[in-house]
Amino acid sequence: MHTSHQFLLLSSPPAKEARFRTAKKLYGSTFAFHGSHIENWHSILRNGLVNASYTKLQLHGAAYGKGIYLSPISSISFGYSGMGKGQHRMPSKDELVQRYNRMNTIPQTRSIQSRFLQSRNLNCIALCEVITSKDLQKHGNIWVCPVSDHVCTRFFFVYEDGQVGDANINTQDPKIQKEIMRVIGTQVYTN
Repeated sequence: MHTSHQFLLLSSPPAKEARFRTAKKLYGSTFAFHGSHIENWHSILRNGLVNASYTKLQLHGAAYGKGIYLSPISSISFGYSGMGKGQHRMPSKDELVQRYNRMNTIPQTRSIQSRFLQSRNLNCIALCEVITSKDLQKHGNIWVCPVSDHVCTRFFFVYEDGQVGDANINTQDPKIQKEIMRVIGTQVYTN
């Protein structure tokens, strides 16, 4: 995926994960990417993906109906993350202090690099596991899942300023599926 910031997420919030595993036993699952702007990922990682269609949380159109939009092709999800657009510049600590904190402006005597990711322009996508029930609507390489409990994030990829992800990943390629299952470790995952 062309980034050193790759994270395996073994479970979603417990109640959602339990519902997901029940549905997986009934219908099976596959993998697809989901791209979203940087400011959405804290909530996504804590609460899971939600169907935001026709709510105040919706960021893009819903050309294929209500649901969580996914794609088996990485480049499609990179577009929804804002990759290559340079629009997700995060303010520096100094900028935030100057803008919001007028009382605590004590000068720092030394520069401390305390941030895990040093870039202020971050893009993120997730590789999600999605239930393959009749609810999953496939429109070519655009998939829509209207049931939030049928989508769980499994991998999280973070790209810093200037990094470009591998645009040619297709989760439906048998070699890619095999690699996904190898990394997840089916003995841990399918209990």
